Amino acid sequence: MKPQPFRSHDQRVVRAFIEARRGHTADEPRLKLGWSNWGFGTEELAVSAARLEKYGVRYIELHGNLYSEDLGYRPDETLRVLGDHGITVSGICGMVTPNQEFAHNLPHVRARAIEYFRRQAKFTQAVGGSYLLFGAASVGRPVAFDSYELERSAQTMRLVADDFAAAGIRGAVEPIRPEETSVVHTFEQALRLLDLVDHPSIAHLNGDLYHMLSGELHIGATILDHGHRMLNLHLADTNRRALGHGLLDLDVVIMALYAIGYQRGDNYCSAEPLGAGGNPYAAMNLPPEPDRLDELVRVTAQTFREREDEVLGASDEELLSLYQIDA
Repeated sequence: MKPQPFRSHDQRVVRAFIEARRGHTADEPRLKLGWSNWGFGTEELAVSAARLEKYGVRYIELHGNLYSEDLGYRPDETLRVLGDHGITVSGICGMVTPNQEFAHNLPHVRARAIEYFRRQAKFTQAVGGSYLLFGAASVGRPVAFDSYELERSAQTMRLVADDFAAAGIRGAVEPIRPEETSVVHTFEQALRLLDLVDHPSIAHLNGDLYHMLSGELHIGATILDHGHRMLNLHLADTNRRALGHGLLDLDVVIMALYAIGYQRGDNYCSAEPLGAGGNPYAAMNLPPEPDRLDELVRVTAQTFREREDEVLGASDEELLSLYQIDA
């Protein structure tokens, strides 16, 4: 029976994983599992850090909440709180809104984005983060102003690129599904944008499994083809819920990451299960539901590590049989 197209891509990933792990060493590092905490709403950082510690999550992608000099995290306090729980900052999730975005057709809106990201760059450096991510245009504005948004976004990004370089951090563009933003929905479109920016400090991709379901032909194949430009991958199942509570073949994702050597670099897998339906961004400024968040972190972290163990422990023969590949 001829396999469906998605299965053919699965098989390509499996073959690449089997080939890559022949070069793995006995002390091969594991994937770095973190959490993007802006989905925790207004919860105190100490509470969030304690939850992550409890469930073995050692990295945090902090909400880029410095909306002015007087709002948001303070570096010394942040490092103290996280240090108390053995948590390290991986990077910062920059928030791109209709009031501050690179692609906007009004100069004063782009100016706010420039100032916002200059603050985030300094903060990222101060807390030891290695990356700062952002969308090309606002989340919450799915209709384009005109056909010049990609070029305008690139021109504006270039104005903050030297600030990123001075801070020693890496800028990463996240493709976002078209229902949420007006431009850059796929990895290929993001790479076109990065070519236009043409600056070494803004040269990377931030993947997101939920958005990749909309924009990419096949998640695993996209990671094989473009994952060398990716420094962080947001994790959620197909329904944007906890890993294991949807239809995602997480094994294929994990195999693709190991196939490109993602585990060996300064790269992260940051959980971001924001919930199905509605507007997840509304919860960013609301009090959290601790019991629900506890369960979300517990299930996601447990599922990720269990599937990683299964993938790494499976024999070549088991994988070939499971994905119907002739030896």
